[in-house]
Amino acid sequence: MSVTGLYLGRPEDLSKLFSGLLHLGYEVIGYKVVDNVLRLVNVRNFSELAKDIEDLQAPGKYRIQRGDFFRHGPDSPKKFLYPSELKLFTVMGDWSIRYPEVDEVKLAFFGIKPCDLASIKVMDRVQGVIGDEYFKLLRSNLVLIVENCTRPASTCFCATMGTGPRAKNGFDLSYTRIGDKLVVEAGSELGVKLLNLMDVVPIDNVTYREFEDVMCKAYMAARADFTTDNLPEVLELGINSSVFTDVASRCLGCANCNLVCPTCFCFDVVDVPRLDGSADRVRVWDGCLNYTYAMVAGGHFRPDIWARYRHFVLHKFAYWIKQFGVFGCVGCGRCITWCPVGIDLRETVSRIFKEVKSGG
Repeated sequence: MSVTGLYLGRPEDLSKLFSGLLHLGYEVIGYKVVDNVLRLVNVRNFSELAKDIEDLQAPGKYRIQRGDFFRHGPDSPKKFLYPSELKLFTVMGDWSIRYPEVDEVKLAFFGIKPCDLASIKVMDRVQGVIGDEYFKLLRSNLVLIVENCTRPASTCFCATMGTGPRAKNGFDLSYTRIGDKLVVEAGSELGVKLLNLMDVVPIDNVTYREFEDVMCKAYMAARADFTTDNLPEVLELGINSSVFTDVASRCLGCANCNLVCPTCFCFDVVDVPRLDGSADRVRVWDGCLNYTYAMVAGGHFRPDIWARYRHFVLHKFAYWIKQFGVFGCVGCGRCITWCPVGIDLRETVSRIFKEVKSGG
């Protein structure tokens, strides 16, 4: 929710905002082109941020080219708030326990998209509630600066999931590029302070109408062929649908979808022995599409790939609602883009939705 209303500035004002965050002691995380891919990294200079490029995304396809607007790459805020590897403690040779020291870092996400903002709010429901101390420490000092999406990718469906293309709440500052104009709004007290770093004025009526028109068109472009009305119940009614086996016949079980998903939180714990007799206990990402994920003492409760794929779909759109009161999918489309065989999650959900609704 905006606490200031809309203001008008220029894209150049973003460099002043960037410098202000560094001056306040924040580590700025933003999108930078690394090896022809948009990556979220620690950025020390405004000139490092990605610009004058466009990312082309489709099922199983990704590339960047010259352009004037991009969406996102495979990284999400989860990369920093819930890292792929995290040392929990070390067991020393004398069996004593040593816990790693964690510095209190101030992070500022700069220019993330509304779907990723929504993913952080989902993580608040998961990691925050279950008491992940690492997540809560970083979250307490987090600044969220969001760029609204004016041209969603062909794999985006944030409008269907209610997470975009315009950020509604939970941000400190959001901005929208419209040609040589920058529409800005603050969503927190800190955001108001950051807004004062920029040369902005209250928005005029002409620009406001232009802004509303741009966001309306973006909303229409970011919709899937289904709605979320009663979606959990509909999908559970279709739990025995042949759609799952049909789609999963193409699935490689690589778990790329789990790894790029901004909300997947499953993990494994491994022990890493050292030559001095000590051992690190490390938390690592895991995913329900991995074959070993469902292996337990005495057997395997999802040996078939179709069952693992079905669990992934139902967890995102049905079980998550029961667990945390929110969908586990934010409509970012990463699982579609980064699937090596181009499986489109939207098609799966839509097919089952139509099948159940038609009584098939």
